[in-house]
Amino acid sequence: MGIIRLVIFSLLLLSLTDCNTPSVTSKKPEKLYIASDFLTPEDSLMFNGFRKKEQVRVIILPMSTDSIVRHYRQFRYNSKFDMVFMRSTYSLDQLSSNGVLHVIDESYQWEEKGFVAPASDWMILGLDPYVIAGMDEQRGFQYNELTYGPKWRNELNDEEFASFQAAVMFQFGRKNLSKSLAWLRKIDDRTLKANDATDSTGIAPYCLTRLSKAREEGKKYVYPSQSHKFGAFYDGMGVGITRHASKYSAALSFIRHYSNLVYNQRLCNRLHVLPVQDPKDLSSYAYQNEYPMLFRCTPRAAAPHFRDLAKIRGRIE
Repeated sequence: MGIIRLVIFSLLLLSLTDCNTPSVTSKKPEKLYIASDFLTPEDSLMFNGFRKKEQVRVIILPMSTDSIVRHYRQFRYNSKFDMVFMRSTYSLDQLSSNGVLHVIDESYQWEEKGFVAPASDWMILGLDPYVIAGMDEQRGFQYNELTYGPKWRNELNDEEFASFQAAVMFQFGRKNLSKSLAWLRKIDDRTLKANDATDSTGIAPYCLTRLSKAREEGKKYVYPSQSHKFGAFYDGMGVGITRHASKYSAALSFIRHYSNLVYNQRLCNRLHVLPVQDPKDLSSYAYQNEYPMLFRCTPRAAAPHFRDLAKIRGRIE
């Protein structure tokens, strides 16, 4: 009898212990919330391929860089978004500097680290070169032409223009800020301001913009600096995972999905940008097969120059 009582007591104790043990669930989240400074709630539809494959619906929350930082500082663990998808490297770097982003597991990063943050907490999914649009004739164009001759329009805001300025600073080196400042001042001097008189035709002859804007607006464009083995300056659209995100695994699945070469090309086509890797004439989208020569300053290399840019921006105008 003593043995039977001991067995019954042990079983009872085990059942009580099981009742007090937290259950661990592997259930996938139904929704992945992504804050973005350029996507809209309607753009959630462009991620249907991911939804069908992973059974996770993407919800876009339009937010500026500053509002993302403010929201995270206020709510932290309870932030209402799990990821960010930003138009510019500059914005991603700002979120990284403010401690908003979590390190991305190395096995999910691009092999080419030039498209990964110095701190490994954001990653580029599409490349957005700076192009010249609006010229009557399609010809070769060098960025240096922006420093002299007729005035032209700059159709970029400060965040969109930042990687262009960082590429200039990369070219001259961090020890030659004075040269970078002089070149950027020439650029600013030839930029058509709101109160400037236009040229004799009544309009500026061309504009500096980005591939995504030119394609979205149906403008003809050229990639500058393709004839002297210099390469086009470019920015990156990219993603990061929020620090303390409860849906970290789902966010990694999102990154893995859109790092796939075919899915990356499809996403970039919807965003009107270039895929991260040259498709070498194998893309279904003709413009992607016309892959330009790119300047050697990658998004990762541009990021350290944003600190210096903040110091000299007020001295450019």
